[in-house]
Amino acid sequence: MKTVMIPTDFTKEGIQVAEAILRDANEDVKIIFTHLFHVADDIQDLLFSGSREKEYELVSEQFWGDCKMLKRMFAENLLSIRIDFFYGNKLASFKNFLEYHEINFIAYSESYGIPKLNKSSLDALPVLKKCGLPVINTDLINISAFSETVDAQ
Repeated sequence: MKTVMIPTDFTKEGIQVAEAILRDANEDVKIIFTHLFHVADDIQDLLFSGSREKEYELVSEQFWGDCKMLKRMFAENLLSIRIDFFYGNKLASFKNFLEYHEINFIAYSESYGIPKLNKSSLDALPVLKKCGLPVINTDLINISAFSETVDAQ
């Protein structure tokens, strides 16, 4: 079993990354969709911020519906889908987040990138590349599948 983290802005592109991973999977998979936010440095922002509850409002009903569709389409090897948020400014705390969720690798689409949701969003890609886990560009999975189809013809 593998646990895959997919950094996303909770749009169809994140679902497409999950789909690419699941199509290519030869074992059971758990998916965690996540978005990375920095923690405010100002004590007043920290004291009066209710942002940790508000992030779930950024996940649309369409995205939840697409997650349910993934569960139906890949019922044989998709064990679970979860949404969680990372809050922090340090690589060490991000590594703790990855360890807590038992993440085996991170998947994203280079062509789409990892868009920010708001001003508190981190520029995720540099952090992901420094975390020490394999980072998979699903564009390459899709390209290789497409080129195999073309070569077979």
